[in-house]
Amino acid sequence: MKLKELGKKLETSGKAALRGTLLRLLRRPRPHAGPPDPAKVRRILAVRHDARLGNLLLLTPALRLLKTAFPAARVEVLLADRYGDALKHNPCVDEILTARALAGLRLRGYDLAFDFSPQHAFSLSSAVWTALSGAKRRIGFDRGDAAKFLDDLVPVPSGRAHETANLASLVRHAAPGAALPPDSALRTEFHFAPGEKEGGAKTWAAWGLDRNSVALFLGARAEKRLDPAWFFDLGERLVRSGRSAVLVGGPAERKLLEGRVIPAGVSLAPELPLRAFAAALVHARAVLTADTGPMHLAIALGVPTVQLFSHTEPWRFGYAHLPGQLLLETPGRHPSVDEAEAALRELLRKG
Repeated sequence: MKLKELGKKLETSGKAALRGTLLRLLRRPRPHAGPPDPAKVRRILAVRHDARLGNLLLLTPALRLLKTAFPAARVEVLLADRYGDALKHNPCVDEILTARALAGLRLRGYDLAFDFSPQHAFSLSSAVWTALSGAKRRIGFDRGDAAKFLDDLVPVPSGRAHETANLASLVRHAAPGAALPPDSALRTEFHFAPGEKEGGAKTWAAWGLDRNSVALFLGARAEKRLDPAWFFDLGERLVRSGRSAVLVGGPAERKLLEGRVIPAGVSLAPELPLRAFAAALVHARAVLTADTGPMHLAIALGVPTVQLFSHTEPWRFGYAHLPGQLLLETPGRHPSVDEAEAALRELLRKG
């Protein structure tokens, strides 16, 4: 047996052993009859274990629905350390918790706990975190081993729906009598503290940019990633049209830029903490990005955005349904620079 195969086998057996131990220690789920009484719900835990920026922003409409359906309840969010800043100053979040809070979670007295992991795949870590809450009712999608950890299961959506609507379906299940807005009205959210946007305006100007400047995000995972030369070409075209262009990205993208000459007139933004980056980005005239975290951030900020979808589901993660936004879909291939430039022109013309 190869070393890699042995490693995978040990990992699988280790997870199975951990799962068995947890099932013996945790309270066995017991199905409930009927929905919870909103008047008796005082404390809610929303669990989102994975550490992706986009997934946290996609959760924000469901958090607003929780506050609407259970107005007297305190809503706390349990997540991984990374990107928790995305939910700071959100009026629908009373406290942000991380794994360090797990030991005392049961003492907090939750009435409801929601496993907000995606509906397409069971997440053992999210299910365990939800179960460890000790909540009187633990709600999540019915797939995989969910029934062993959760006691209020929601059928996995069968049709094509946006991810915000999928997550919202868990809240609608728990509060069938609440006057909640339709899925078409759901919007992702990012909230600033006083002074943050003003500080971002100074940062944007320090990069030599104005309110007509366009941000090009270099990052994306795996097959969604475009070559930096693609962005250089698009940036040069924007500069020739009279607009400033700025390239933004994280450490992985900066590594790709090593040894490359960035075209004259195209800026490269320095790395910033999430909230400082958001405060600067909100001043862009438009953003162009593949389906990745900063795409969801730009949408939540209300910045006009060209969304490039080549290898993921636009109906699930895109925002073509929102006014002032544009989705460019090229199934199975990257768009040409000509296509992206035309999409940007169309988006800018709309504004």
